[in-house]
Amino acid sequence: MSASQIFPTRSKLPLGNNNKPNDFSIDRVMSESVPLLQHKQTFESLSNSNYLSNPEPTLSDKVSYYLPCVSWLPSYNWQFFFGDLVAGLSLASFQMPLSMSYATAIARVPPICGLIGLIIPPMIYAVFGSVPQMIVGPEAALSLIVGTAIEPYTHEKGVDVVDLVIVITSVSGATLLGFGLARFGFLDNVLSTSLLKGFIGGVGLVMLINSSITELGLSEIYENLDPEARSMYHRAPYQKLRFVYRYFPETHKPTAYLCLASLLVLLLIRTVKSWCISRNMNKAVFVPEILIVLLITTVLSWATDWQSMGIKVLGHVNTKHFKFSLPFCGDIVKYYNPLIGAGFSCAILGFFESTTASKSLGSMYNLPISSNRELVALGSINLVGSMFGALPSFGGYGRSKINALSGAKTTMSGFCMALIILIVTIFFMSYLYYLPICILSVIISTVGFSLLEEIPKDIYFHWRNSGYNELLTFFVTIIATMFYSIEAGIILGVLYSLVRVVRHSGQSRIQILTRSSTLDTFVNADEPQEQRSDSILDNSSACSAHSNVDGCLIIKIPEPLTFINSSDLKARLRRVELYGSPKIHPATPRLRGENLTRFVIFDLNGMTDLDSTAAQILYDIVHNYKERGICIMFARVPTFKKIRTRLETSKVKQLLVEVANDIRNMTGAEIQGTSKDISNLPYFLTVDEALKAVTEINISSGYYDLSSYLSSLPPY
Repeated sequence: MSASQIFPTRSKLPLGNNNKPNDFSIDRVMSESVPLLQHKQTFESLSNSNYLSNPEPTLSDKVSYYLPCVSWLPSYNWQFFFGDLVAGLSLASFQMPLSMSYATAIARVPPICGLIGLIIPPMIYAVFGSVPQMIVGPEAALSLIVGTAIEPYTHEKGVDVVDLVIVITSVSGATLLGFGLARFGFLDNVLSTSLLKGFIGGVGLVMLINSSITELGLSEIYENLDPEARSMYHRAPYQKLRFVYRYFPETHKPTAYLCLASLLVLLLIRTVKSWCISRNMNKAVFVPEILIVLLITTVLSWATDWQSMGIKVLGHVNTKHFKFSLPFCGDIVKYYNPLIGAGFSCAILGFFESTTASKSLGSMYNLPISSNRELVALGSINLVGSMFGALPSFGGYGRSKINALSGAKTTMSGFCMALIILIVTIFFMSYLYYLPICILSVIISTVGFSLLEEIPKDIYFHWRNSGYNELLTFFVTIIATMFYSIEAGIILGVLYSLVRVVRHSGQSRIQILTRSSTLDTFVNADEPQEQRSDSILDNSSACSAHSNVDGCLIIKIPEPLTFINSSDLKARLRRVELYGSPKIHPATPRLRGENLTRFVIFDLNGMTDLDSTAAQILYDIVHNYKERGICIMFARVPTFKKIRTRLETSKVKQLLVEVANDIRNMTGAEIQGTSKDISNLPYFLTVDEALKAVTEINISSGYYDLSSYLSSLPPY
């Protein structure tokens, strides 16, 4: 068999618009690929060209990669600015009261911390951000982590909660920046969607429980509990639910009625908006229902003096909390040890939420998204934001989608939003003096309901598809969040996801190949006959005479071999020898004889990587086969330099050469491929070449007791 037979030089499929089946022209292919290759060249020169040589990026390329604003600023115009400005105004109308709600009702910190989270981080993201429509700011789940972490310190004298926010936000920023520089962007593939949904579901329930305390007018009772009662009701979210049940008879009725009416109005407006959007009235998305309720209740509170009825109002927003403080130094260093876990939890969850949003926007607008660049951007915005006492800020899909629908063109829309909020914070915050605090909790309740909306649909989907692992991940996360803490929910969910990943990666997926009875191809022997529509190994040039040879096992390794799965490979190979399949339970009585296996052909076409530990185990496997008198052959070995070099330095190649020499000395048969490329020896280009060698050995020897001869040879 010649190389031209293995790699035919004529195409069997038409190219371009030509319907002639064998009309193959390199010139025509190159000329049709003008956008990719500007001049004609042969396949040989193409393989050696700079196009495939991975040239190093220049300094300007790296600057524009990590500072995406450099690439779009030169072409920025007034039309883009108008779209970004309109989007910024739309976002500021509902993000500003929402961030204040996150700060006061969830994180239990001054509202200025939430406002700063919508001022500083979006400005920094305009420089480092790579997703044009992404809007960063405080998130409900992350604010809840902050509130849970700093709650034990709120009753201590001399503790400034803004310092605690600085600690948590700086830890989040430093963690993400380090991950980005170390190129840990692949971590988003480890965290499953069911983990995120479980955590979001738990956060939604916790938000409803926490906000109910303020909505029922029980916050003063809750804050004035004696130390013993406080320790009873502060430990876990479900214990706060016990507090609500215990003190429900003491509900402040004016506050409760106001909250109920406001909640119904918000839900009604949101329902009408959804109905309008479903009828293609897309402009309804810009109706700021949160701002409408906030302004109406503020005006009514001022006009009817709700404060005299016992309804608490926001009062003066203390802008003195707006201060500059360097993290990781000064008096706040003592808080890093107890709060580092909360900061890390914010980093992991925030990165996952931002990645989900960025990938959704990327697929919607056909944008190339780099998780590593986003890690650097998110780390930078939180490090800088922590210097001003901002809550941890990350990307959110909902507001980013509204930003895109509002006409945003670049990340400048976030900058415009931040600038508008900064102006309002400095000059117009006094007009919110009469804003009822319970309205901020009502806003949080609507967010909590929105987080729970998709949960039943996801549970039903996984149940219908027998996704029991996903359901277990979901319920482990949500139960740990409810009955212990937010951090426990994240940790248990991540640990279970990692266990699933390690278990999946640690299983070797070797396949036993056999020739299809209907196709001239090799297929997985464990696959049911009626499902063999696609071949495992397309080898149409093979001769059907070389079908299933007695005493020969064809093992396909369709995956990289690493320290994770190489140990399992040895056990599964042993199972193949005993039972003829790696899927049979090891407790089954032996099905194949001891001397039935005389040849083992390894098809390594899918082995794209081989680390040192795996090479050592592969050497042990080949050496063991050689000592037992079994002939080993490697076919379709990848041509990657790393793999070829490792096979040689680990002396696996030397063992194969020794086996070939032993066979040659005994039978005169050559067990090597027909390729004249010396670098390919002693490997076979195809499985059929190896099967031909097996047939030749059997014919040359005149008997099949090859193992007895090989086992009698002296060891090397």
